[in-house]
Amino acid sequence: MKKALLIALAWLLLTPLLYAAPPQIVLISGEYEYSSSNSLPAFKQLLETNYQFHCTYLQWASTNDIPGIEALDRADLAILFMRRTTLPQEQLAHVKKFVAAGKPVIGLRTASHAFENWKEWDHEVLGGNYHMHYGNQLPATARVNPKNAAHPILKNVAREFETAGSLYKTSPLADHTTLLLIGSVEGQEPEPLAWTHEVNGARVFYTSLGHPKDFENPSFRNVLVNAVFWCLGKTPPDRATQKITADELEKLWRAKQVVVLDVRRPGEFAAGHIPGAVNLSVEDKSFEEKARKLDPDKTYVVHCAHGVRSAKAAEKLRALNFPSVLDCSEGFATWEKAAKPVEK
Repeated sequence: MKKALLIALAWLLLTPLLYAAPPQIVLISGEYEYSSSNSLPAFKQLLETNYQFHCTYLQWASTNDIPGIEALDRADLAILFMRRTTLPQEQLAHVKKFVAAGKPVIGLRTASHAFENWKEWDHEVLGGNYHMHYGNQLPATARVNPKNAAHPILKNVAREFETAGSLYKTSPLADHTTLLLIGSVEGQEPEPLAWTHEVNGARVFYTSLGHPKDFENPSFRNVLVNAVFWCLGKTPPDRATQKITADELEKLWRAKQVVVLDVRRPGEFAAGHIPGAVNLSVEDKSFEEKARKLDPDKTYVVHCAHGVRSAKAAEKLRALNFPSVLDCSEGFATWEKAAKPVEK
């Protein structure tokens, strides 16, 4: 009898955990400059497929209408990529109710000026101070704020990476913000690029990044995923090194967003390699010593011939605390077979 009671008690305690509903996330696209109608659905799929969140995607029908916005009433987190919308009061009320309830918010790029009829949104909710931007022709560099480098949102994020789109002018930030990323362009003072804020007891994250090419950057994607977990009060997962295909590597290589690290033997490298790749054989006894001389602020894609040695090399680099490492597990054989660029 005693054993039966203990089993029943354990079942009562575990049942809510076993059947707990996944967090509900609402993603809203309400702008036309940065193709968020493409990037947000892709991010939604990533969250659902890789992390089992339940997501609802909403898209504006016009600057004055977001069909289905009442989904916020049931949401645990809102991700907004909106620009200068003038919502009717009954729709805007759902957003204000969500914030007043102390629920977490993530704002992307133009979300700093999301509402024409709620100008206080940027300062009071996001903690920002948007006042225009530098020229589109000025490439911006993102750097991790060393004072907050241990913040969970910065997990698996390169200490420095290039961004797309203009750099927003966002300083000074409001009180109760934590600066995570700093952006800079040549000849100008640095600007806050990503930070957290607290409003009504809720966690808020904002970044002025969000250009379509930013979404191709592994560090930016890691920032967003980590921000989702942090906003929901969860610990970002300890993930194995992300594996990518030869086609994905080609996109990153052509955009010059990564350093390609060929970990095959020198003879294999000399016979043919990806243009611009760095050769560092994982079979070399001094691999770790030589790897320590690499710039840890870069994102590295390791590859071998077929994926076995690259997995070993990626593990070694992660053990050396390189924050951003990808493994092209298809290897050089797939790259070469697809007739992609090769040099000798």
